[in-house]
Amino acid sequence: MSLSLVRVDDRLIHGQVVLMWSKVRQGDAIILLVDDAAASDPFNKMVLEKAGNAIGKKVYVFDVNTGVEKIPKAVAGIKKYYIIAKNISLLYELSRQGVDFGNEIIFGTASKKPETRRVANNIYISKKGEEACDYLTQKNISIIFKLQPDEPGITWPAAKEILNREG
Repeated sequence: MSLSLVRVDDRLIHGQVVLMWSKVRQGDAIILLVDDAAASDPFNKMVLEKAGNAIGKKVYVFDVNTGVEKIPKAVAGIKKYYIIAKNISLLYELSRQGVDFGNEIIFGTASKKPETRRVANNIYISKKGEEACDYLTQKNISIIFKLQPDEPGITWPAAKEILNREG
């Protein structure tokens, strides 16, 4: 498998990926998995592609349906890719449609929104996101909540236990 990083981060391309994760996980290109609206917005795609070019990485912007088709081809290739999903539900949908993207997801920044609960510093999750995490861990995919590579992080089962205690 030629995926060196599968990450959830609602900011997509930013300093943590560029300055930290790219030093510990080598990658030739970045696949951004976004919602249908963002994937079909030419201006948004151009901005994301230029951000990748600025760090020397080719960027591909896919919605889930395109990802179902293209990601297996990327995984089968020799280049190393990062997949960065705007939210965990997008990875859930890929998995549900049979796409194998490995056995680890690093769950990074997910901004606070209505109907979300705090998992860790700068990481919030909705009920739908919790259900996606349950599904993915049942598929033997490890989900680790952490912003930076040198953090110990917290796994989904432990995070879920904390959320359940806090109500």
